[in-house]
Amino acid sequence: MTYMQALIGFALVAGSMALVPGLDMMMVLHETINTTRARGIAAVWGISCGVLVWAVAAAVGLAALINAFPMAYDAIRVLGGLYLFYLAFSMARKKTDDGKSGGRDRDGGVTQTVDGSAGNASGVSGAPKTLRTSNFRECAQSFWRGFLTDFFNPKIGVFYIAIIPQFLVPGVGNLEMGISLGMVHFVESVIVLTTVAYAASFFASRLRNERSQRILGLVSGAIMAVLGGVTIADVVKSRL
Repeated sequence: MTYMQALIGFALVAGSMALVPGLDMMMVLHETINTTRARGIAAVWGISCGVLVWAVAAAVGLAALINAFPMAYDAIRVLGGLYLFYLAFSMARKKTDDGKSGGRDRDGGVTQTVDGSAGNASGVSGAPKTLRTSNFRECAQSFWRGFLTDFFNPKIGVFYIAIIPQFLVPGVGNLEMGISLGMVHFVESVIVLTTVAYAASFFASRLRNERSQRILGLVSGAIMAVLGGVTIADVVKSRL
């Protein structure tokens, strides 16, 4: 297999995976709908950077390290499960707190009407159309949440540990190959998830009333909790 054949083959495999709904898409939807599109896109870049880290790590020997020390990967999976529980708790709690607070702006960002005057983001019919903005600190928080969500995603870890070694090319350094393959998935991830963020932003106004927000948060949190439980249960089962 040549270098170009490896890139094309991996692009097809990674592209198919990027299109499958999962934790990454859920994170982007959550950040976009509950805060701003800017924060949703920041999460996209965080997730995509996580993809790149996994690709490089797998190429330079992560698979061999895990085969030698399987407890290392189990530890990563347990941490991932615990992080999913944390996300589930924070999503559910945030919706409950928002309901009690009377619908304050959740991301702490500035909300303005189109004419520049102070406004609300309640989306009530007849109210001035509003624009919601996020500052650098808030976008950085979403970037980090996206990165951790991808890094601790068991599906991503299994994918790279199993797939990357099959696309290593003789004569090409593992680090170089890992970066090349990772960049392929990085670009595909950015394109797919940015599209999701823009689509979510377009429909977000219909989901920003208090009842929809609470339901969305509870459902998202429940799914995260189930995935976290399944991840930890799988680790325990493999050790019994």
